[in-house]
Amino acid sequence: MRIDRDERRCPKCDNQLDEQTDGSTITVDIAHNGERVHEALRKMNRQVEAANRGVAQYIRFIVGSGVIKEEVMMSLGDLERRGIIVHQEIEPGNGGAILVKLKR
Repeated sequence: MRIDRDERRCPKCDNQLDEQTDGSTITVDIAHNGERVHEALRKMNRQVEAANRGVAQYIRFIVGSGVIKEEVMMSLGDLERRGIIVHQEIEPGNGGAILVKLKR
């Protein structure tokens, strides 16, 4: 079955397509290739936007322990308040990674 990109509900089962997930996690390193803060934030925003169009449930950002981590946490907090992401937290056992829940 073919579904238009702008379609929000499945024409077959009427499920909300934006909430469909396969439970997977996408991992993206946004801090270890010499990125500056604004570059890391741009990468993060592009990845969140792309992942929200896909079927992954989580995205894991590798951010290190410096200023990029702090800025990414603040930016993700804003995305969470605006309802663009569901939740964000520092990955348990790894303070240099942030786990973002994209879909319920």
